[in-house]
Amino acid sequence: MNGDDLLNIGAFAAATGLTIPALRHYDEIGLLKPAQVDPGTGYRRYGQDQLDDARLICGLRAVGVPIDEVRAVVGRSPGQVRSALDVHRERLVAQVREVSQRIAAVDEFIEKGTPMPTLQTIRPVQIRIRVADVQAAAGFYTTAFDVVFNESISSLQFGTYRTDRFFLITLEEHDGAASRHEGTRFGLLVDDVDTAHARAVNAGGVEVHPPTDFAWKPRTSCVRDPDGNDIDLSQA
Repeated sequence: MNGDDLLNIGAFAAATGLTIPALRHYDEIGLLKPAQVDPGTGYRRYGQDQLDDARLICGLRAVGVPIDEVRAVVGRSPGQVRSALDVHRERLVAQVREVSQRIAAVDEFIEKGTPMPTLQTIRPVQIRIRVADVQAAAGFYTTAFDVVFNESISSLQFGTYRTDRFFLITLEEHDGAASRHEGTRFGLLVDDVDTAHARAVNAGGVEVHPPTDFAWKPRTSCVRDPDGNDIDLSQA
């Protein structure tokens, strides 16, 4: 490579949107090595052919893609970059759901005038359902019911811990080669049965019975999730 074609670190930073400290850091961790380093002065110089990778790194880091995931797609096809962005988007959506629940909890604390209400009664807070693939099942439930999936405990989280709304549906992966199990049946209280029913079906669920009015209970429907678990939806 002709040395005249190389850019000093300042010019390269200006051309890519990366800061000089960031370029030095990416050199140190091996994410973006300079094309040339002067052995006497330590000055870094970069090639024109590194501009696209640097701009990609800048863009991905600007939207919060973790370093290891950036490293995995630098120099790869546009399709692989898109896949990484899809994964990151799902992560951000989950974070938005969690933050929204926390905001709702804060609003409740403000309204009740206490920083941490004490629960006075015993009540159920968790059920476990068996699924063939935890990530696939989590995708169905988060899409259908806009809930948070807490990956560290393999659970769908409703509400915030130590509030009256807190509840967990824990996803337990079973061996697909094992004999078929009978699905779990459980109920969810929803704001609008018709809307929740349609979302669940569109997310991959199967209608067991459509939204129906009853004289002795609220409007109710039933949807079967992709793993054979029945979900009764009841009007709040």
